[in-house]
Amino acid sequence: MSAMATSKDRLVTVTVDARGTLTELKFNSSRYRSMAPSELSAVVTETIAKAQKDVTDQMKEIFGETDGNLDAVKDILGGSSYQDELHEMLEAFIDGRLPGQPKTD
Repeated sequence: MSAMATSKDRLVTVTVDARGTLTELKFNSSRYRSMAPSELSAVVTETIAKAQKDVTDQMKEIFGETDGNLDAVKDILGGSSYQDELHEMLEAFIDGRLPGQPKTD
């Protein structure tokens, strides 16, 4: 699972994986060279956030019927070899964090 997003000005396209980790960053023109660093940073950050939201929405669409019940996720996945990784991803999603981020109490 992944998501791709392009900035409003079409300057940047990013791809994130199911964990929300940036996997590709593409500049669609050389216009970024004349931008102020803070402006470029804002465009890249906003575009990554959009892609992360999109991948989260995909997960909600697929696993939304579980309502936070991780046992239901296990039933959906059955004997999948990716069950542990998906379980961690969904647990993080339910906690409102990205996988790999520490839990906050």
